[in-house]
Amino acid sequence: MIRKAFTLIELLVVIAIIAILAAILFPVFAQAKEAAKKTASLSNCKQTAISFAIYTTDSDDIFPLAMRCLTGAPNVSWGWNFNVSQPLGWMGPTFAQGQPARMAQDASHWSNGIAPYAKNVGIMEAPGLPLVNLYGYPDSGNQGQLAAPAHSNLTYNGLLHAWSATAVAAPSQLPLIWAGRGKGNTDGAALSNPALYCPGVGTCMYTPGTVAQAGAPGGVGAYMFTIYTTMWMYSKGGNVSMCDTSAKFRKFGATLNPGNTDAKVDPYTNYNSVGNPTSFWWDGHYPWLFRPDYAFN
Repeated sequence: MIRKAFTLIELLVVIAIIAILAAILFPVFAQAKEAAKKTASLSNCKQTAISFAIYTTDSDDIFPLAMRCLTGAPNVSWGWNFNVSQPLGWMGPTFAQGQPARMAQDASHWSNGIAPYAKNVGIMEAPGLPLVNLYGYPDSGNQGQLAAPAHSNLTYNGLLHAWSATAVAAPSQLPLIWAGRGKGNTDGAALSNPALYCPGVGTCMYTPGTVAQAGAPGGVGAYMFTIYTTMWMYSKGGNVSMCDTSAKFRKFGATLNPGNTDAKVDPYTNYNSVGNPTSFWWDGHYPWLFRPDYAFN
């Protein structure tokens, strides 16, 4: 006698096998997807670093400005703690960032300085991370919008502000560009992290052993900005490109005895249980890991 259908028991067995296989394979697929995003982000990080390298060949080996210049010499002042529109003035004249005076200031910022060499602002994005709209500006459709906003995860080592590339002590180890935004892409805004503390008028430059600008209170030479979210972007870490344009993925928050992180590879000393940093390594004036004269020994 020829049987034309499965019995109920056989169907249940097949369904159970499929469920078991799905339970085994779905996490593998998720890990593979995250690995692909991490690799794409690493490629973007390296391409951005290459843009800096090309920039320095046209600027006598001087790194771009880490902050926008508000006024000219001799009474120069700096927007050291401001985000800058990326690409330049994308919001259009409806907003202050699209007005000629502000656009002239923003043009001096590193994010716009490297733009002719990067060609594509998309290389600063970390694929798959959520979009963070810092100021509530409309992403599209606002009156007079000039361009689509860049989605950026990468931040510039602000201690390299106008610094000579040939004066970097350890180019293969000093961070140039890194995932300093945490787990997110900003909507049309670029930032330096860390940033030199330049609250007054006058020259501002990384100066070992003292402040970056004369008269800066408290002996503070630079700040690292608060991270609004976890630093665990992919596999409990993020991507970093060095001054020699090499790029690598780094774990953040791996602790050493008695419980702090490794100051040679991690900017922050401690993290909470979900990857939010609570403090950073510093030498009394500057964040430790980002100092251009640091020899990593």
